[in-house]
Amino acid sequence: MKRTSVFLAAITLAISPTVLFAQQSEQPSKAAPSEHHFKLNLVVEQTNDAGRVVNTRSFVATIGTKGTERNQSIRTGEKVPVATSPNTFTYLDIGVDFDISWMEESANGISFRLAADVTSLADSGPSGTPTAPGQPVIRQDKWEARVLVPMEKPTVVFSADDLRDKGKMQVEVTATRLD
Repeated sequence: MKRTSVFLAAITLAISPTVLFAQQSEQPSKAAPSEHHFKLNLVVEQTNDAGRVVNTRSFVATIGTKGTERNQSIRTGEKVPVATSPNTFTYLDIGVDFDISWMEESANGISFRLAADVTSLADSGPSGTPTAPGQPVIRQDKWEARVLVPMEKPTVVFSADDLRDKGKMQVEVTATRLD
């Protein structure tokens, strides 16, 4: 009986790797998608009520298609002091922030999650009156969405009317494949 048990155990051990190999080879192999890199040219444009561009800022980021976390952040601007009481100041972040993540390539271009925050000091209040020193009016345009951008074609992904006049603020993205 002992011999039979040992013999069966030996056969089982000998056959197991063969069965395991056969099971693995029957499953279709999934090749990991290759990573590609893209240059994103992000342009923030501000137009006046006549539709003329009065301010343009350009930002460039290089991003890859692998990984699903935040891939790229752009932070530009300055901290502006605002008086909260005599000799006491609070600093406000004024500038442009972009967060780019979840990049995927498709037949139509590339899609990704884009968050944009454009914050500036206004030269006048809501009624057109000048702002008081130490009491600035802050203008903010903030967007977040999943966008699809065709290759090498400038595409407006966000646009908003200016609340003071008939001007506009928009974000345009051009994607170029690097590899």
